[in-house]
Amino acid sequence: MSAIRYFLVLFIVIGALLCAGCSQPASDQNRVPLSPTPVPGTASVMGMSVPYAPIPVTSQEGENLAYELELVPPGNVTLVPEKVEVLDPATNAVLYSAGEDLFAELYHPASVPPPTAEELMNGTGKLIYPRISIWFTVRPGDVPDRLVHRVTLNRSEEGLAPLTVTGGEVTVRKDLQPVVIGSPMHGPGWVAMETTSPFTHHFRGQITLNGVTRVPQRFAQDWIYIDPSTGQVASGNVSLAKSFFGYGKEIYAVANGTVADSFDGLPDIETIYSAPPATMATAAGNYVILDIGDNKYACYAHMVPGSVRVKTGDMVTEGDVIGLMGNSGNSDLPHLHFQVVPDTPVFLGAEGYPHEYRSFDVIGTINETRGTEWMSLPGSSVITLWEGTNTFTDFFETPVPRVNSLPENNDIVSFP
Repeated sequence: MSAIRYFLVLFIVIGALLCAGCSQPASDQNRVPLSPTPVPGTASVMGMSVPYAPIPVTSQEGENLAYELELVPPGNVTLVPEKVEVLDPATNAVLYSAGEDLFAELYHPASVPPPTAEELMNGTGKLIYPRISIWFTVRPGDVPDRLVHRVTLNRSEEGLAPLTVTGGEVTVRKDLQPVVIGSPMHGPGWVAMETTSPFTHHFRGQITLNGVTRVPQRFAQDWIYIDPSTGQVASGNVSLAKSFFGYGKEIYAVANGTVADSFDGLPDIETIYSAPPATMATAAGNYVILDIGDNKYACYAHMVPGSVRVKTGDMVTEGDVIGLMGNSGNSDLPHLHFQVVPDTPVFLGAEGYPHEYRSFDVIGTINETRGTEWMSLPGSSVITLWEGTNTFTDFFETPVPRVNSLPENNDIVSFP
């Protein structure tokens, strides 16, 4: 079996931190049925549904709504969508719109040829039906009860004008709450990557396993350590994983719970960007999955071999050390991949569930403009990217406290 490898785009450059993977089914707590009957006259053109209804989750920018819109053409018709709009049907206000280049980044066409029955069961990134990844924010207090979608289809090859189809109405799951958790690491200098953005490999990763397509890492983060005094992530030979300051840092239980699954024994990848092809069994590297109650599971990936301090069935208390940050499995440099899933303790066989950290301070951010300038210099590479993080890192004079919140993408935080 093979897992799909996604590359993290940092300031429009490649700085990949790879996702984690396991292989068991989940029971889909927030899956919803197909949308109500489309607007009259559109059923013969295209059906729309939201397979997993959005659950609002808080960040500095507002209330985040993240989900997928699935498009189902009649028969063997090929769809060419070019724009999507999200509306509040109560007011007909447009809450979000993506067209042209933006839409191209969010659209996942059906695979040609389509996935085989074996692939759909064993794990694949191929899709039977096209999907659109949608992530937007609204102000606190303005979360709508329902959403409806307008998709514009390009029919120029048929010599026809564009056609707008409306459908995919879905109820926002205000009845469900994000899991509030403690700190997976302690102290200042933790960079949150691949989160709260529609353009991350976590959010765009569509995985079909056991016949169900999910976004297992929808709300995941890749945590990298950066020296809060210098803005550097490593010293010496940056091509070596052990040169990174985060290598070997302690990782903590985010809540009281029981170890649902763990694995130790895979070697670290000694040099960055040299991980071998991953399988469903090896993608997470050395990992721990904690049962934190209410059918929710906290998943930690890529630990140092020999560092996993817990085994299946162990009881843990929030703040217990469970392992050390490494570079094992499907990982390109030392980091912690963290996510929460419902129902089943796996990485890729369950839908991602929103979580919020109980408390942290935002102490800085990655400056994307300067990062882009740095990577445009002659001779730049992923090695010089990580050698020069101090050139595009901004630390704040006054930390910004956050409670019950997700960090924003590229935030540098201090955990209690």
